[in-house]
Amino acid sequence: MQIDFFNTLTFQYNTGPIPPPFCHQYTLEISSDETGNYHVDLDLEYFDRDEISEEEIIDEGYSLDDNYQWKGSLPKFWGEEILNMLKSANWKKKPSLGPHGSEFVIKIDHHDKLEVIQPADTRLWEVFAQEIIQAVFELGKKESPLYISFVSKPSSDQINQVEFEFSFAHRHIKTNKQKTIPWPVGQKLLKYIFGFDYLPENSLENIPDDPGNYINPGDGFWYKLAPNKNAGTAASEKVEKLIETLISYAR
Repeated sequence: MQIDFFNTLTFQYNTGPIPPPFCHQYTLEISSDETGNYHVDLDLEYFDRDEISEEEIIDEGYSLDDNYQWKGSLPKFWGEEILNMLKSANWKKKPSLGPHGSEFVIKIDHHDKLEVIQPADTRLWEVFAQEIIQAVFELGKKESPLYISFVSKPSSDQINQVEFEFSFAHRHIKTNKQKTIPWPVGQKLLKYIFGFDYLPENSLENIPDDPGNYINPGDGFWYKLAPNKNAGTAASEKVEKLIETLISYAR
């Protein structure tokens, strides 16, 4: 099925039976008008939180009210991004549940008919929908763009530093080195950066004086980037590759 047009596109997602405070669902509706503008309506809801204490919710990094609704317009280029995704997608003949019973389906109103479809690569579309939601958070002033900082200290008196600004609303990535990074490259960079666990017990409030490589992944704390002594070869190479990439932007 080839899709090259839509009046309304609706993403519906439910995490399935995972425990609170993580379980949630959302409806993300995108509609186009005759002037070529794209409007978005997001309804995000967390559920089953009455089964746990307020302390447990906060300890997991959430607030006591994470539900969110917003209506507004997307920058026009998002229409082309969405249509390109639709044109290149393959679709399942029969919808199915994802891992842990999660559900992701798309409703499309086009050419005077309403269809319920599910992409063959569900994960790719879940990530794409999440990027649109993150764009909505920025447009609705719920969140700022993502800022990530990296510092490389070959010695105590030498320092190379780079700061990244990831804007999902405008799909651009800028650095304080006056560099603009193509969005697909930035997506891969984010995947590598957040492929590691940044544990609270390893966090630092300030950049240490000791030589090393340090990253602030956007939570306000610094973490040392270095291969774990107990990690295998592949894991160590992954860390070293990330450090090498970040250093290239810091120069």
